[in-house]
Amino acid sequence: MASIDRYRPTGGRESYQPPVAGLSGNRIKSPTKRREIPPAVPSPPTFSSRNSPPHSQSRTTASSSQSTPRTPVASRNQWLFTPEEILSSPSVLDGISPAEERLRRAKGVNFIYQVGVLLELPQTTLYVAGVFFHRFYMRSSLVEEKHGVHHYNIAATALFLANKIEENCRKTKDVIINIAKVAQKNSKLIVDEQSKEYWRWRDSILMYEEVMLENLTFDLMIENPHIKLYETLGHLGVIHNKALRHAAWAFCNDSCLTSLPLLMEARDIAIAAIFFSATFTGEQIPDIHERSWWKAINANEDHCAKAIETVAEFYKENPLRKTDNPYNGASDFSLENTRRRLDDSSNGVTPRTENGTQSPQVRANGADQKEMEIEAEKASQKAPGDSDAALKEAANDPTIHQSTSAGSMGSPRSKRKEFEAMDTDDRDSKRQKTESEDDEGEVHE
Repeated sequence: MASIDRYRPTGGRESYQPPVAGLSGNRIKSPTKRREIPPAVPSPPTFSSRNSPPHSQSRTTASSSQSTPRTPVASRNQWLFTPEEILSSPSVLDGISPAEERLRRAKGVNFIYQVGVLLELPQTTLYVAGVFFHRFYMRSSLVEEKHGVHHYNIAATALFLANKIEENCRKTKDVIINIAKVAQKNSKLIVDEQSKEYWRWRDSILMYEEVMLENLTFDLMIENPHIKLYETLGHLGVIHNKALRHAAWAFCNDSCLTSLPLLMEARDIAIAAIFFSATFTGEQIPDIHERSWWKAINANEDHCAKAIETVAEFYKENPLRKTDNPYNGASDFSLENTRRRLDDSSNGVTPRTENGTQSPQVRANGADQKEMEIEAEKASQKAPGDSDAALKEAANDPTIHQSTSAGSMGSPRSKRKEFEAMDTDDRDSKRQKTESEDDEGEVHE
């Protein structure tokens, strides 16, 4: 039988060869995969120089950054503008005069205030809505012919958004109904979910809400000058001054009708409001530790002057044609006139308070306490009936008891006995008269 041999390759089997030491570094590596991870959130759109503040300074070279460590620089607030940038807003560049733009801005914020009164919203929420309104028109135009948006539509959207941000719990239906009433200038207008006016405003608000969020870059946290105002008044010790507080609150409300929220921060507006109210009401704020009140709170005098100038110009221009503005008038605004210097070197501040809110003064010194005890002893001597010893002596004195018994004749019980005795005498006299009359009527034989 023929045997079947196992198949062998013709070239022969290759033997194992160990790697050479010189060629160990030339080993072929598997290709690494390149990882490209997209950013989690798309970067915000870039704006032109007329719509956004200038960028920060350019970075230094890599060599200098490696040699000396750099301290982090605070980035500038993107929503603070210069007066030149406000005068070159998109609306002005589209052909609207600055005066016309100020008028439309004031009308838009006034629209927000009127709707807020009907909804009974707090003033802090209305201020937030006004800031949203002003910031939107620094990125968009008021000219409808050039793809702009009417100021009433944006005002309604800003109020709707601020109502949700501040969590005021007003229903969407109620917000839209009151917006329609103010837009038609008829507070008694009947608007329900079946009317065309309701659906027109609803569609407009929901459509422009997304546009506003994009233009605001979802930056929705607003510092409120009303809160800063109360904090500053409490620090100065004049929070109980009603006239000063009300005038400063009105200044904060009217500041949103202007472009002031775009020029400075909320704290500067609150300090300017105190300066304005002190000048208008004639009140003077006492010094704190022998320092003027504006220096004690580190106020910026230039910002105060700029804020007063802006609001005074608004009152003078009067774009809303209001006739009942009590704060309209020329005044000499000087910080020194609002200062009340302390005559004595006292460590604290004696705030000016109202009669109804003034708390009683407490004497803490030992000498004052002794004086109070001496005054109490003198008072007890003048009024002997108030002390315990005098009461005991009066209880053991018989003359006092006799006088009290004699004086008891004037009591109600003794008077009652006197009236009873008088009644009995009257009755006896009447009986005698009747008997005499009867005797006269008799016939005597």
